[in-house]
Amino acid sequence: MKTFQQFTKQAEFLRESSGSTNIRKTLLKALKVLKLFNIPHYVCGGFAVQEHGYPRFTVDVGIIVPDVPAAREKLAMNGFKANLGSKMTVTDRETKVEIDVLPGGKVGPGPVRFPMPTKVSEKPQILALHDLISLKLSSYMGSPIDRAQDYADAIKLIQVNHSSRELGVDAMVRELYHTLWDQIHAKKA
Repeated sequence: MKTFQQFTKQAEFLRESSGSTNIRKTLLKALKVLKLFNIPHYVCGGFAVQEHGYPRFTVDVGIIVPDVPAAREKLAMNGFKANLGSKMTVTDRETKVEIDVLPGGKVGPGPVRFPMPTKVSEKPQILALHDLISLKLSSYMGSPIDRAQDYADAIKLIQVNHSSRELGVDAMVRELYHTLWDQIHAKKA
């Protein structure tokens, strides 16, 4: 099994070869701003999926913060523009990459709450695998047609990480996780 560091190198290669290096550049720029204002974060979404070993394309960045309006305000004062018609996105004025700013402690499109970040850092605080899979399955459960990519991400994350059946996913998605895990492993038998 590959290490997290090997997954990161693989993700960097994907971003370089697909011309999406602005994703990381935008993320790091945003994290500098958040650190300046003592705002903790987690990185989620496609970027986190890449960092956990599933090399797939993404065009935006997802960041979980304790206070979305405060984070958006600080980002908007420092190189990002608040997107009209959205209370949860900003766009990097230079790279044009969009950031979804998500509310820690609140329920997303499914039954699972976004975890509450506590660490302030310029380095990406990638969401733990069990939390990422929980959120992916939760989003899918909340909107199966619109969030089909989340379902695919969860399957690939289970496969590439050789996740245990007893991985500590949220209780709200545990039955679906077990069903997927069983189907993945029945295929190998």
